[in-house]
Amino acid sequence: MNFERKLPIRLLQFFCHPDLLEDIVGDLHELYEENRNVGGEGKANRLLWVEVIRLFRPGIIKNILGTYATDTIGIYRNYFKVSWRNLAKNKVFSAINIISLSVGITACLIIFLFIRDELSFDNFHAKRDRIYRLCELQTWPGTNPQNVPISWPKMGYILPDYFPEVEMCARYNNRGEELMQSGNKKLVVKNVAGVDSTFLQVFDFEMIAGNRKTALVDPLSIVITEDVARRFFNSTDVVGKALHNDGKEYNITGVLKNIPENSHLQFDMLYSLSTLRADRPNFNDETGSNFMIAYALLKPNSDVDAIEKKFPDFLTSLVDDEEINQAYKLFLQPLKDVHLASMDIEHDYQNYRKFNGTYVRVFMLTGIFILIIACVNFMNLTTARSNTRFREIGVRKSIGAKKMQLVHQFILESVQLAVIALVIGFSIGYLVLPFLNDLITRQLSMATIFSDPGLTAGILGISILLGIISGLYPSLYLSSFRPIHILKVVGSRSKSLLRSTLVIVQFSLAIGMIVSTIIVVQQLFFIQNKDIGFNKDHMLLISLNDEANEKYELMKEELQKDPHILGVTASGQRIGNNFHQYGFKYKKDTSILRIVPSNVTVDYNYLDVYEIKIKSGRNFSEEMATDDGKAFIINESFAKKLDFEDPLGQQLGHGWYDNDSLGRIIGVTEDFNFNSLHYEVNALSMVVHTDWNFSEMSVKLNGNNLQAGIDAIEKIWNENVTDSGYPFSYKFLDEHFDEVYKSDQQMGSVVTIMAILSILVGCLGLFGLASISIEQRIKEIGIRKALGATTSELLILLSKNYAALIVVSLLIASPLAYLYLDRWLTNFAFHISINPLIFLLGGLIAMIIAILTISFHTFRASRTNPVDALHYE
Repeated sequence: MNFERKLPIRLLQFFCHPDLLEDIVGDLHELYEENRNVGGEGKANRLLWVEVIRLFRPGIIKNILGTYATDTIGIYRNYFKVSWRNLAKNKVFSAINIISLSVGITACLIIFLFIRDELSFDNFHAKRDRIYRLCELQTWPGTNPQNVPISWPKMGYILPDYFPEVEMCARYNNRGEELMQSGNKKLVVKNVAGVDSTFLQVFDFEMIAGNRKTALVDPLSIVITEDVARRFFNSTDVVGKALHNDGKEYNITGVLKNIPENSHLQFDMLYSLSTLRADRPNFNDETGSNFMIAYALLKPNSDVDAIEKKFPDFLTSLVDDEEINQAYKLFLQPLKDVHLASMDIEHDYQNYRKFNGTYVRVFMLTGIFILIIACVNFMNLTTARSNTRFREIGVRKSIGAKKMQLVHQFILESVQLAVIALVIGFSIGYLVLPFLNDLITRQLSMATIFSDPGLTAGILGISILLGIISGLYPSLYLSSFRPIHILKVVGSRSKSLLRSTLVIVQFSLAIGMIVSTIIVVQQLFFIQNKDIGFNKDHMLLISLNDEANEKYELMKEELQKDPHILGVTASGQRIGNNFHQYGFKYKKDTSILRIVPSNVTVDYNYLDVYEIKIKSGRNFSEEMATDDGKAFIINESFAKKLDFEDPLGQQLGHGWYDNDSLGRIIGVTEDFNFNSLHYEVNALSMVVHTDWNFSEMSVKLNGNNLQAGIDAIEKIWNENVTDSGYPFSYKFLDEHFDEVYKSDQQMGSVVTIMAILSILVGCLGLFGLASISIEQRIKEIGIRKALGATTSELLILLSKNYAALIVVSLLIASPLAYLYLDRWLTNFAFHISINPLIFLLGGLIAMIIAILTISFHTFRASRTNPVDALHYE
């Protein structure tokens, strides 16, 4: 092999100063031959590498500028001065570039903060990579398949014994709010959860006081947050003190720092599940009802797939019921997926702030799109203005400037712009974040970036890289001309294919954003205005404790006398969430079949107050004694699953098929969306049980004076709920539905804002290009005006090229936007259809905005005196 073609020598040729290269290569060749003769070719090659690496030092490395000039600092100082002069000289185009990049950087910074917040969920747990949530795919006969995160108490309890891969398991069950008492002070603690003693060993919630291994071992032991401690005792030094509830004394064994916002579990007080065994000795062996969340901590390097393959046998070991074993399929969900990948998981009530992970990717893409549009602006405007720099480039080249020196000069200018834009972007971010936080209900802060030096340096580095990328093409384009050609062709008006391509890219992205905004807004409007089969307007929801349940009938009677109140009812669960499922049995021909619909306990007048329409049969009646626990009203979906010719009068067994549990179907309602519109309407049964407690009361208010109705309810509540001291609190059902569709609403807000920004940035670029185009065609415009051209004719002349580019952009953006939006709409069981005219509307909006942008320069040019135009240049 030729010595000079060896890889070490080629590396040397890359970095060695040309004046030294020939002598060094000659010396290395002689040394190589000596080493080969002594130790063979292999040793000679290794030593050659060593020698070449040792030559990588300042005295031998060539000047990175590609020139022999020694005053590198002086050269860059000159570049810096020229750059500032150009910024000052071309104020309009500098402003357009800086504003475009600033808007793009601001959008990216805010989206980055949002995504960082979403991705940070549960990251503070040291063992997060080994924590999994036990979930079930339930496929009961007669009901829609659904994933749920709840399981039997026995599942989580026995999991570590059955699977050697499981280090420990922690069960969690949220009881909602509880009225707690210390002395004469009674306060409601919002989120109270029962957990295993292992909970604080699996999860790393920061503990202020107490022992995380033993704090929740004993019955009636509780761990509270510092906020609860201060509310009751004005101190966090409360270990050993007690709180009372329902005649029981709970001992405080630990205090936690307030639960971080980026935790999917949110609670204010934990109590030991061992407390339940006093009333339910066999609690840990219960297998009939799903209400417990189980978190498994796996041992290091455990095989999750291997564990899941053993789940069918595990289920069989718990209960010998073939029907159940066929209906349940267990799986493990990684903790890192609980927040962002749980939109297909129902009954996920503990996952308070779960978010659609798809939207995170959408937000990321929109930020990148805006940044691309801003970078395209810079490249387009810089190349379009190249004729103003030709003389400067020609002079520099004629006195010996190398191509790489010119490249460095123009890249330095673009980096300067990017850094200025970054500073302005940060400033804009500080100003708009409070407004955005209110819009998307977040607590984002620019201080997050500055609190992490590595993150700050990274963003600065990305900004510089952005400047380099934006300036790379213009710098190569401008530095590629020969001096003589440059000095002869000043004012060249040659069309740039690349420039047109970049405009198409800009407006393809902008049109895509416009169309996406229209579709998203339409779907959100559809969600808000679709007939969901019941009336949720002015419906007030009030939580009921034991005493309020005892006084419910009395309060209901008094409330219905008030003219501001149109109806009062109650239920065991809140509409708008998927009701819990319950097993029924029924007889078909000679077979006893099982079906598991959603099920809710309601008051007699529930259908009337919520205005749910009965399709056939009758409503519940207090006059019918059998309607208490022995009558069922089902929805159309349930009736179709049963497949009776006439479901009215058919018997259903509530759990079993025996005389004690049998009841009859007395009515069938029209299907109504008791769950989110993300899901199909499931089979539903409703039943009255007067001896069962309700979870909340629903009060229909007169919309003419809502506050008067609320005041009336509070007055009657305070007169009746006196012994327990349970405070009056309420929520409108509309607010609950807003929370159900929260991530969708945030998606709509962000996409709308980003669409506006993309159009703004695109139009800024078009504004600059139109200005340059008219400036370059000023003589032509003057001649046409002298020959009688009107303003409208000039507008058509100057706009038609851009109109053609926008049409091409529409053709590119439409299919891509359709594919994405069609996929997004599949997240909803009920959604709009995409109308093709929307894409034409998006293109028309872009066209109108573009023409209005161009019109500013056209009207200004049309008012110019033709004589002045012909004297131009």
